[in-house]
Amino acid sequence: MSSLPNFMIIGAGKSGTTSVYEYLKQHPEVFMSEVKETNFFALEGKEVKAEDNSPEQTEHYPWAINNRTAYEALFENVKSEKAVGEVSPMYLYNAEAPEKIKEALPNVKLIAILRQPVDRLYSRYMHLVRENRQPSNDFRDALREDSIWWRRNDLVSEGFYARYLHRYYDLFPASQIKVFLYDDLRNDGSRVMREIFDFIGVDADFVPETGTTYNQSGKIKNKRFDALIGQNSVLVKTVSRISPNMVKTIKSSKGLKKLVNSLRAKNLEKAPLSNELKREMTSSIYQSEIQKLQLLLNRNLEHWLA
Repeated sequence: MSSLPNFMIIGAGKSGTTSVYEYLKQHPEVFMSEVKETNFFALEGKEVKAEDNSPEQTEHYPWAINNRTAYEALFENVKSEKAVGEVSPMYLYNAEAPEKIKEALPNVKLIAILRQPVDRLYSRYMHLVRENRQPSNDFRDALREDSIWWRRNDLVSEGFYARYLHRYYDLFPASQIKVFLYDDLRNDGSRVMREIFDFIGVDADFVPETGTTYNQSGKIKNKRFDALIGQNSVLVKTVSRISPNMVKTIKSSKGLKKLVNSLRAKNLEKAPLSNELKREMTSSIYQSEIQKLQLLLNRNLEHWLA
C-alpha cells in the first residue's frame, strides 16, 4: 500500500494555496501530490464531469480524484520523505470532508490560509473572468442573496471561514491545526514557510524560492498570447495529450515554471476593487463571521473590518 498524506492544506481558495504548494514541492523532505486539488475527500464516489455546461458551473473540477485506488496511486512514489501532502481548498467548505478525513487520516496535520473574504471573493471573480466563466459581469451582484453568487460554494459562502473551521476543531485536536493569514504570506513568505515546515516536521531551515506568486487572477489582455501559453491554451492541452513526460519535465524545472508563470502574469490586468464597495460588502456579508473567527483563532482581525 502506498503512503497517504500526513498533512493537508484545506484552503481557502485564492488565498495563496497554489504558491504554498509550489514552495512545499521545493523541500527535499516533502512529497506533494502531482495533482493539486485532488478534492478526494469531498468527491469520493461522486461523478466528476469532464465539462460542466450548467449555467452556474458548480461542478467544474474535471481533474478531481473520486476513487480510492486513484488517490493512493498519487502517493505511490513516496520514498524517504518525512512529510506527504496534498492541497484541496474544497475541503474547507465541503460538509463531508472533515469527517471523511478524520476517519481515514486521524493524525493528519491540517493547514488553512485565510484571506480577507471580500478580497478573496474578488480574486476568485477575476480568476473566473480570466477563464471566461464569471458568474455575472458585475461584481456588485454578490450583494444579492438570491443570486448565483450565494448558491455556489466557491463564491460568497467560501468566505464564511469560522463556521467551516469549527467542523475541524470539533473533530481534531487544536495541535493538528495551523491557520495562517494571506497577509502573513504576502508580507513575509519566508517566515510562513519556516512555520509550515516546522509544523509538518521537516527541516525548517530550508529556504524555498518564494519570490514567485502563482495562479494569479485577472482579465486577459492578449487572447492570442494566452492561446499559446495560458493554462487552458491549445498548446498546453496538445503537449499534455501527446507528451505527458514533457509536461512533467517543464513542471519539474523551476526556471521554466517561473518563466511561464511570469509571462502569464504580465498578460493579465486586474482593475482594483474600490474601498467603498469592499467596506460595504464586508459589513453586510462578512462582519459577523470575521468577529466569530477572531474568537476562534484568538487573533485580532480588525484590519479585515476596516
